[in-house]
Amino acid sequence: MKDQQKKQPAILAEEGKDLYKNGKFEQAAELFSQTAIIYMEEGEVLLAAEMKNNQSVALLQNKQPGLALDAVRGTSEIFKEAGDKLKWAMALANEATAGKELGNIENAIEKFTQAADLFNNLNEQKMYLQTMQSISALKLKTRNIPGALFSMQDGLEGLEKPNLRQKFLLNLLKIPRNLINK
Repeated sequence: MKDQQKKQPAILAEEGKDLYKNGKFEQAAELFSQTAIIYMEEGEVLLAAEMKNNQSVALLQNKQPGLALDAVRGTSEIFKEAGDKLKWAMALANEATAGKELGNIENAIEKFTQAADLFNNLNEQKMYLQTMQSISALKLKTRNIPGALFSMQDGLEGLEKPNLRQKFLLNLLKIPRNLINK
């Protein structure tokens, strides 16, 4: 019986992932929520937090940032305490994305910056670049042009093997920094 109970949330999680892949974000979010509840009842706090993050992403895709923020709230601390830096960073990025969509730009920049530092320390180049691009876009939105340029440059410099477009952009972004440093 116990083994069957452990299987059930895993099956629900997979069904949620399938719904998400098929663009059925509202149904996916609901399944992830149900799965999180089951995991919590079983004392599987980390798995519950992971499901809450999945729920948050599905809600963001369904254009419900307020509910997404509610779902993800507190999960970054759970992952931090567990020492899972990658999931900690991803939870921070999810919080930041929801905050950005709700217009809380300063808080979003702060959360994205924390996530970027973690991704960089973990050598997660792609996630680091995406996060730095988000920071850059937010800084641009707040008319912090130098901050936007430097954030983008920092993200590109973190790539081991930038493609041709990224190399070109990186060289362009070095011009303002070189002018400032003179």
